[in-house]
Amino acid sequence: MLRTHLTLARASNLPTVWSNILCAWIIVGGYSTLQLASYLVGASLLYIGGMYLNDYCDREIDALQRAERPIPTGKIAAATVRNFAFAQLALGFAAIAWTGLLNDPGPTQWLPSAFAAGVVLCIVLYDTNHKGNPIAPIFMAACRALLYLAVASAFANGIDANNLIATGTIFVFVMGVTFLARTEATTNAIDYPALAMIAAPALGAIYYNSHGFTAEQTAALALFIAWIARSFLRARVDGRLVIGKTIGPLLASIPLLDLTILATLSLATHGHLVLFAVLFALTTAAQRYIPAT
Repeated sequence: MLRTHLTLARASNLPTVWSNILCAWIIVGGYSTLQLASYLVGASLLYIGGMYLNDYCDREIDALQRAERPIPTGKIAAATVRNFAFAQLALGFAAIAWTGLLNDPGPTQWLPSAFAAGVVLCIVLYDTNHKGNPIAPIFMAACRALLYLAVASAFANGIDANNLIATGTIFVFVMGVTFLARTEATTNAIDYPALAMIAAPALGAIYYNSHGFTAEQTAALALFIAWIARSFLRARVDGRLVIGKTIGPLLASIPLLDLTILATLSLATHGHLVLFAVLFALTTAAQRYIPAT
């Protein structure tokens, strides 16, 4: 039963969610460990709840295309998955929303709640209407991007240019991965605009630091580019790219992308290099045992 729940949660990808929170936290200069813990727990619950809801909404299609998933195999009842999904979404929203109440009285108290509600809304919109919906990847990307804004909005200095750069970067990258993944179970057609979106963060980092690279910036960007290249090279079978083999590795690259963002903004330290490398290693190791998609 434990493995069933880990599979439903796509638990192997959780370190990438923690990476997003930590990146936003470092950018905004967060200082309360209690708030950080709330964001990590809340974002994890929102992610897990979204994954459960995805399996519940896709149960009929999975019965035809992915019969090994927990609901089609009868390992867990669809109603149980649905109930878990909504409970986790509610708890995840609450864990993030309360952080704003620690601020001084005023409109900013409710900003974390608003962004957390935006994440929940995007999760529901994606899960309930993503098959055949051409704009569904936008909702998936927004789920990640809004987490950065939720973290930043809880602090006095709020959402600044650096946080917006990070938000835009993760939005474009996740949207590209999601567009690319749309054909993994069907035609395996390559979405070239999606490939451009996946490459965009690296190109942006090169342009942003065109005046010169520090050692941290060079190391972070090199790691990210090398892993992206490996993800596509290792996904070729008989000279043909198999889309399904790229998605897990691309998702695993998110901690490296967050590290690249911090380095590009001249905020990465040697400690951050180690921290985000560990999150990346945890993701890749976990994906060997728990499916990433």
